[in-house]
Amino acid sequence: MTRIVSKFGIAAALTLGMLSTAAAQGTTPRKTTPTRTVPVTKESPGEVTTVHDTVRMYVHDTTTVYRRDTLTLTGPTVTRWDTVHVMQTPGWLTPGNGLYFGLGAGSYYPSGGIGGGQIPGYAFQANLGVDPAGSPLGLRLTAGLARPDEEQLFSTGRGRPEVVNLTGDLKLRLPFFGSSRFPRFGLYAVGGGAMVWFKDLYITQTPSATTSKTPVLYKGNHDWHDQFGWDAGGGATLDIGHKRQLFLEARAINFAPSGYENPHQLPIILGVNWY
Repeated sequence: MTRIVSKFGIAAALTLGMLSTAAAQGTTPRKTTPTRTVPVTKESPGEVTTVHDTVRMYVHDTTTVYRRDTLTLTGPTVTRWDTVHVMQTPGWLTPGNGLYFGLGAGSYYPSGGIGGGQIPGYAFQANLGVDPAGSPLGLRLTAGLARPDEEQLFSTGRGRPEVVNLTGDLKLRLPFFGSSRFPRFGLYAVGGGAMVWFKDLYITQTPSATTSKTPVLYKGNHDWHDQFGWDAGGGATLDIGHKRQLFLEARAINFAPSGYENPHQLPIILGVNWY
């Protein structure tokens, strides 16, 4: 009996000790889960029993965070454009500038003092000039050979008329056609002095020299003669690439032999300049 009372006393003491410890910590006892296998054996005569307890724990932690930042500005709005265009022109589209040489051919129209003894013919022309880059003003030296036809009434006893014109001109390129709408098209004007050589020309004399308006052979012979004069005209150009330029021009070339009406020449030439 004394043993039983002792056992109950010990058990009560242990229970009170455990409760006081838990109260002191302010928590409740946690349940402990075994993390390894503990073999338990029970021995009895003639047999051995083994018990395995396995505990598996699976933990899945998934965290998804969504965030949206919105910035709202109020007040006046200022819009700015910073645009830089870099354009590289292909070499074959480079416009012509600088020294150039040109060749052309076309028709020739005589009038004035030589309009009665000659009819239209043909002409050739060669140009040598310079068009400075960035400047509308240039220089040009032009040589031309014209061969008008003989008027039928005055064709007997003479050869085919020939006229050689050598002119030194100022050339003015008109820049207002060098826009984005007409990038390859241009206009120009030329004018200057002329030196004219001619032969077999029938020229009408002035009224002070004779009362007749019938053309006569100049100085009555078939030799070459020369006279100073002037020229003025203009034309249009079209750049066709690789520093080549197509041109079409018309010029009036005049000279004034003494005692005769002033001869007027009008060559209309189509040609190409190479820069």
